[in-house]
Amino acid sequence: MKTRVLHWVLVTFLFVSCSNTEEENIPTLDANSQKWELVKMTGSFAGSETTGADMEWQEYYIFNSDATFIKSRNWDGEVKEASGSYTTETLNEQKYLELTYSKGEGLVASCTSNKKEQLYFVKGDILRGSWAACDGPVLEYKQLKK
Repeated sequence: MKTRVLHWVLVTFLFVSCSNTEEENIPTLDANSQKWELVKMTGSFAGSETTGADMEWQEYYIFNSDATFIKSRNWDGEVKEASGSYTTETLNEQKYLELTYSKGEGLVASCTSNKKEQLYFVKGDILRGSWAACDGPVLEYKQLKK
């Protein structure tokens, strides 16, 4: 009997400790400006993930409360900037930002347009670009804490 109770306690402990009780934390944009920094690039080949200073370029977005954004990219010491406006959209219960560029279209990471880009909210404090749908790298941005 003791063995059966001990077995039950152990199995219960394993189920509780392995269950995903972490509350899903989908980031949103609040009333203040927010900076989101590129933290990871993943190519289409196995083992092609890079992070931090090992990435091909460094990049960030600043999303302002007036629905405008600034994007900055530092590639080999050359800094380029882009800007425009954004809207928050939902498609099939997936929240994303749609960016419309008014300046710096050369920084658009998109398959379909030279003026529009989508960034999807992912669990936690991550935004992921959609460029990978057309063989671009998967770009992941992390919200910097204030």
